[in-house]
Amino acid sequence: KGAEEEEGNEDEGQTKRKRKRKRKKKQLSDEAETNEDDNQEKEKLTSIDHTIFVEGIPFDSREDDVRGFFVDNGCDDVIQLRLPQWQDSGRLRGYGHIVFNTTASREKAISELNGKNMGRRYLSIKAPNPPRPGTSAGAILGNKARDQPEGCNKVFVKNLPYDATEEDIQKAFVSCGKIIEGGVRLARNYSNHQSKGFGYVEFKNPEGAYAAVNRAAKPFGVVLSGRPCFVDYDEKEMKGSFRTDGGKLWQKQHGNVHGEN
Repeated sequence: KGAEEEEGNEDEGQTKRKRKRKRKKKQLSDEAETNEDDNQEKEKLTSIDHTIFVEGIPFDSREDDVRGFFVDNGCDDVIQLRLPQWQDSGRLRGYGHIVFNTTASREKAISELNGKNMGRRYLSIKAPNPPRPGTSAGAILGNKARDQPEGCNKVFVKNLPYDATEEDIQKAFVSCGKIIEGGVRLARNYSNHQSKGFGYVEFKNPEGAYAAVNRAAKPFGVVLSGRPCFVDYDEKEMKGSFRTDGGKLWQKQHGNVHGEN
């Protein structure tokens, strides 16, 4: 009987190990599929083949209105709107780029929606001009991807819209990789707490920083409110004088994340 019990326990152990291996294999497969989907979306966001240029947007429209216009007209797979705004009022400037998930929606927008009314204005919709060699958004700003310093997981970002918040920047970079808690820091004016137009993004892993720098070097790489952003690796220690939009010292609010006092 003892031998039978031993054999039964051994069979049960093998079954558990098989299940564990199967679960691990499925987990790895799911992670690989997720990474592939993320990579495909990043490529679309920087691809001219998925992008249109629009003029004639009503100045009193909001981003949701623009998105709704295309959805209502059969182009319902908008994945990004890059619509410049006036800094003083936050109103749209009336033009911008829109990225679709499929080339079919992009072609439909150009062929069927060009000249169509949106509110009291006529929309002009066309393919964006292809960037000339050396004149991509990244190249204009000197954003040529350099070799990544070993272990570097932080990037420096400039040419940011002055009204861009930490949350706006987080959304722009989150597809590059996981950002640590409180990992977006804006340089702000000491007296009025207004952004100075540059800041830093700290990722959990160096792969995030690598993805951000290389994405910014492409046409339409990293754009906020119509402004192409310069992105480069940053190896310096973060200054303790950075403040949040409420004027609090960043270090006091988020320092515990890094084990600082």
